[in-house]
Amino acid sequence: MANHGSLRDSQELNLVPAYDADRPALPVAAIYGANASGKSTVMKAYQFFLGAVRDSQARWLPDEPVKRRPFLLDHDSRREPSSYAVDLLIGGVRYVYGFSAGDRAIEEEWLYSYPKARKRVLFEREGGAVTFGASLTGERAAAERIMRANSLYLSAAAQSGHVVLSAVWEALRAVVVIDDETRQALPTTGSLTAAVFDFFEETGIARAEELLAAADLGVHGLRASQDADPRLIRSAQEVWKEPMPTEISDELKAVIMQSMSKSLRFVHRVGDEEFLLTAEDESAGTKTWLTLVTWALLAIARGTQLWIDEVDVSLHSLLTARLVKLFQSAELNPLGAQLVFTTHDSSLLGTMLGEEVLRRDQIWFVEKDAANGASELYPLSDFKPRKGENFERRYLAGSYGAVPLLPGGAFEDMVEHYWGAHGKAVSA
Repeated sequence: MANHGSLRDSQELNLVPAYDADRPALPVAAIYGANASGKSTVMKAYQFFLGAVRDSQARWLPDEPVKRRPFLLDHDSRREPSSYAVDLLIGGVRYVYGFSAGDRAIEEEWLYSYPKARKRVLFEREGGAVTFGASLTGERAAAERIMRANSLYLSAAAQSGHVVLSAVWEALRAVVVIDDETRQALPTTGSLTAAVFDFFEETGIARAEELLAAADLGVHGLRASQDADPRLIRSAQEVWKEPMPTEISDELKAVIMQSMSKSLRFVHRVGDEEFLLTAEDESAGTKTWLTLVTWALLAIARGTQLWIDEVDVSLHSLLTARLVKLFQSAELNPLGAQLVFTTHDSSLLGTMLGEEVLRRDQIWFVEKDAANGASELYPLSDFKPRKGENFERRYLAGSYGAVPLLPGGAFEDMVEHYWGAHGKAVSA
């Protein structure tokens, strides 16, 4: 990705294992950095990329500008296109897909495959012209006819039902990104409830109760409200899945979600008496844990990606470590689902209860250059760390960068100045 927010120059999050050849890709990657360093920008850049893939043909208006966020702290970057690309593994075949976008149109787009490690061009686009490689069979012209200046050819091909390109589109469509905005919305819109019910269908309610009990949240079980309409649950599940069905209006979607938010009950027991509370009555920690673990288990069941910004919000470190452990296990995660998250929780860099949480090649840092405001994304492996090294201590000591650098005594001096200005001396 390049020229998105504070990511002025091209940055790469490489999920190829550096020390383990048993897996084709890392199951977990953690991104550390100081406040305002650019951690969330990495998430938002990927979120924009996914949104363009999913929605540019179906939902963007024909004359709508491309809602990119170029680097704004120099004049050249404001005018230059923003670029995004990903490596995908689908059915054992590697694909590389990407595009660059200006303010009004998609300027370039490309898709390559690497069967038996040999590059094959599926398509390349410049402006409104698309050229096709010989290996891309099937109906290709239909998508080119409906493609607009501000929409992606891949999105148009998925809309027209191209088999090969739809598979790439579906793989990207399945990625879930949870940021602060979606985290706050989930428990109140009913999306949390829909996700939980979807999970129940495959694993049963007892498993979800185990997850809550394991987190020691004081919740003894989950129940559907007796007045919950099964048809409403199914409708909400369909609304919850992206892309939203075009036949469901925003007004109907809002009604469904409001109703769904009241259909899940959390069971609390005091002595022999049982109390049923709604999601709105529960703590942020309970809702966060249930939301994240539900999405995590759905990702593992489907072999897809889950990205979480600030994974440690409202969660104890041990719960975050447990979430990470689900993805680390080859037995529990046989389809290779991936968890990528940002965090300030340095305890994840160490050991918990005698176990390593994150491996050396799963740790990344983001640091912003104070001189030009541009962020750099780089891995711990650049520092050639030894196995068993105390990464937490070295990180907090500033050995890897990506920590806040504050002048010594800055906060104290500010408070002393405040009291001095109000005629009160502060003794040493």
